[in-house]
Amino acid sequence: MFLSNVHWYRLRQIALAGLLGSCVAFVLGEVGVRLFPTWHDAFVQDIVHSRLPTDLYKPVGGLSPGEQPRKIRFVHRPNRQARFIGLEYDNWVYTDDLGFRTSPTSIAKATTDRSVLLLGDSFLFAGQVAWSDSVVGRLTETLPTVHWWNAGVDGYNTADALTLWKEHEEVKPDEVWLLFFWGNDIWENDWSSRPMLQPNEELELSRETDQYRFGWMQYSRFLSRLYALWAISTDERFVEKNSQMAQLRDADQLVEALDSTQDQLERFATQCVEASTACRVWLIPPMEAFQEDGLSEQVVQALSHHMPVSLEVTDLYPILKKRGGLSLYFQSDPHWNPTGHAVVADFIQQTHKQE
Repeated sequence: MFLSNVHWYRLRQIALAGLLGSCVAFVLGEVGVRLFPTWHDAFVQDIVHSRLPTDLYKPVGGLSPGEQPRKIRFVHRPNRQARFIGLEYDNWVYTDDLGFRTSPTSIAKATTDRSVLLLGDSFLFAGQVAWSDSVVGRLTETLPTVHWWNAGVDGYNTADALTLWKEHEEVKPDEVWLLFFWGNDIWENDWSSRPMLQPNEELELSRETDQYRFGWMQYSRFLSRLYALWAISTDERFVEKNSQMAQLRDADQLVEALDSTQDQLERFATQCVEASTACRVWLIPPMEAFQEDGLSEQVVQALSHHMPVSLEVTDLYPILKKRGGLSLYFQSDPHWNPTGHAVVADFIQQTHKQE
């Protein structure tokens, strides 16, 4: 009995020491993470705060597993209001009878000299910022003699944007601008060289379960950092993001992938000729372009060799770098913050005046 009691006492002491050591290690880890913050710390908080207004999107197409979609999969519902919530923003957006983003207030249209249809993805739609802070909202205010159509849709590639234009025959613009986000548009356009990913509807939905499951985790920076590191290494969306960036960094992969983008840009040029419309391409860099020296130069130079000569091209990287670079993007979201939109809108306005 005596030996059993001694044995039990030692086991208890070892357990207590282990528990105390774990507590000390956790406290040290918590303090260390707070002293040396990184972008990972916003990861769990962004999951908790983010809300995607799924009722804004109307499914119109389909995607066969491993195959290129032959038509756009969804559009914005017309005459809707939707709320975008993230760690750094809480914003309402509104669509008109075409499903294009518009002003939240009904404003009588002034006489316009010309009209511009803007095609693109979430950078153009800009659900993260108020209408008055967005590129198109600012242009509407500063250049009121131009009628601006914001036809940007989250998640669209070049083919989707061109199909949307084709399907809106009632829109007769004097100019069409394609906002080309090369951070993922090259990847999204490429259906020949990259591996086909099986579509997973669960990955297309917002992290509703994670919002509740990991809501408590936001209060511990140490646990949040551990979860962020785990998720980044296992989540298929991060795998695809890493593959996108790897494709841009590797010169051979990039050139091979650009054949598909060239096909879409030539389609854009053809549609412009058929519609007797002047067209322009604006090149949008991702956040990584301001973290990796030479990445933008490599991609833009390669793109220039695949761009139809009839299209006028403007690279936004130089002005964004000059005016703040990475600081023009949200910290927890890869899109422009209000300052970034202001920089781009001012640049477009100055370009417009010079022309």
